[in-house]
Amino acid sequence: MAIPNQTGESTSPEDKVVGEGNSALASWVAEKVRKAQEHRDNKYSTRWKEYTRLWRGFWAEDDRNADSERSRLITPALQQAVEMTVAEMEEAVFNKPAWFDISDDEGDEDPMDVLMTRDMLLSDFKKDGVEDAICKSFLLGAIYGTGILKINVQKKATKRISKEGEVETDTRVAVVCEAVRPDEFVIDPSALNIDEALFVAHCMYKPLSVVRARQESGVYAKTYVGPWTGEKADTYGTHKWDTAQHTDGGVRIVEYHGLIPKRLLGDTEDKGMVEAIVTIANDGILLKAVANPYLMKDRCFVAYQHDTIPGEFWGRGVCEKGYNPQKALDAEVRARIDALALLSAPMMGADITRLPKNADMRVRPGKTIFTRGRPSEVFEPMSFGNPAILAHTFSQSSDLERMVQVGTGAMDSATPLGSNRRNETSSGMSMMQASFIKRSKRTMQNVERQFMNPLIRKAVWRYVQFAPNRYPQDVEFRVNATMGIMAKEVENGQLTQLLGYVPPESPAHSIILRAVFDNTASASKKELSAALQQMMAPPSPEQQQMQQAQQQMQMQAAQLELQKLDLENKKLQAQIEEIQASALHTTVKADLEDDKVELLAAQTSVSAEKARITDRQTSVAEQRNQIEMLKVHREGKRSRE
Repeated sequence: MAIPNQTGESTSPEDKVVGEGNSALASWVAEKVRKAQEHRDNKYSTRWKEYTRLWRGFWAEDDRNADSERSRLITPALQQAVEMTVAEMEEAVFNKPAWFDISDDEGDEDPMDVLMTRDMLLSDFKKDGVEDAICKSFLLGAIYGTGILKINVQKKATKRISKEGEVETDTRVAVVCEAVRPDEFVIDPSALNIDEALFVAHCMYKPLSVVRARQESGVYAKTYVGPWTGEKADTYGTHKWDTAQHTDGGVRIVEYHGLIPKRLLGDTEDKGMVEAIVTIANDGILLKAVANPYLMKDRCFVAYQHDTIPGEFWGRGVCEKGYNPQKALDAEVRARIDALALLSAPMMGADITRLPKNADMRVRPGKTIFTRGRPSEVFEPMSFGNPAILAHTFSQSSDLERMVQVGTGAMDSATPLGSNRRNETSSGMSMMQASFIKRSKRTMQNVERQFMNPLIRKAVWRYVQFAPNRYPQDVEFRVNATMGIMAKEVENGQLTQLLGYVPPESPAHSIILRAVFDNTASASKKELSAALQQMMAPPSPEQQQMQQAQQQMQMQAAQLELQKLDLENKKLQAQIEEIQASALHTTVKADLEDDKVELLAAQTSVSAEKARITDRQTSVAEQRNQIEMLKVHREGKRSRE
């Protein structure tokens, strides 16, 4: 299959329909584009030129607010709003290495091929500068309200040095993107989007040398093409029109993508329409005409509205939202500067009848002025305006600057502290930066739905068609860009919290874990998914036998461990019983010792009592003996008597 060149057209010779015989096709395309361009310019050209001047700081006569206005200052409030908004959009989209994700459709037998597609697409985008083109589209969308990107396919030569020190050249197919200015883009006036339009066209100016080089290489027809000498649109809006001269060496190229009558491509029998790509030069010379060569027959452009305007293709940008406060701010500041000039520059009123002829009235230090009479009677200083009023205008300019930020939704650390107190704290600044996605959610949704998703899909389709050896043939997938990735991160946070409440042995644990890995947009998603899939894959018969053997060994080891624990438990129980018996023995022994002491005390008391009794008995015996001796003595005395 033929590979399209940098203009998105096929290079296959049999696809070409060129030459003088096809002047009808060139006229048909030129007329369609001319009418659509007039419709676009009548409605938007004046606005876009003024937006460009406000953004770049270029002044034109049309920007004068009053005939007496002398200052040409353009304040940078709207410039700051545009740059801040675009910077936040770039940060929101490209804050991760994997700035988009691709998910396979449900029921796909090989979910890993789409991850390989994503990783290769990220690598190719980085090599071919697609990120830079997207950033330029964001900038154009913020200024003019509509961001447009053109998708080109071309062959690129890659050079490298071999081990032998020789330079080797490889050729590869590359999808290269180009940001398109809205004033260079033409669309069917009745259409609301690119797909439903009868046609879209890219009107540009190319050097004559480039056109002739493509003619020599066979890309364009070898017909005479001279420099464009018609009207050339003014890019900066500083003049209404510029007329191109032969010395400019530029050629007006119109690249038409849309439906054309089949008869104009040589099919005289069919009266229908066919999707084609037609290139004409200088609004009348046919350089290229070919039926749409792409796999999905889609057009090579994607576009988004920065702010949605229902019923319109062209959207509303930052410049349009901040236009009125910016104009009021410029008028306020210019009036202040003009008033300062009246107050600071010395002005004198003089009696012309008492001045010398041709007197130089300019004031400078050390100058001598001759007068006829007293100078105080001839000259009188003059002043216009009240200096106190200028102090109020300075504070009003800060409020107008705040109105620009309110109108555009762009906040910046350069905002005066007095106008927004939350700028004083670091947490307040962090909150402002984190809230950009919320403030610009509609814009980011448009970027994802209308811009990023079609861009990635069309890029994959181009690679699948023209580089099938590198990209898998699975063209059914789902794209998740900025907002989708953010939604996945929120869902992953909830799944991770839920994972902490589910035990690992539960069947729900593996399901939640798989959902977490599927939702991630990590650059290592392919490796993580492969490892998880391998972990959750059913085991082979050999693995099952090994698992059964391992389970038996684990059961035996568990039984042995259980027996060991049982023995240790019994040993511990015996030790406890021994300790209890020893404690009981010690207690009983202590009780016996106490009883023994009490017994000895009792025995001592008994012995003492026995000794006391014995003593009493001895005393009684002695008394008895004495009584007996008295009786004997008495009886003996009686007997003697």
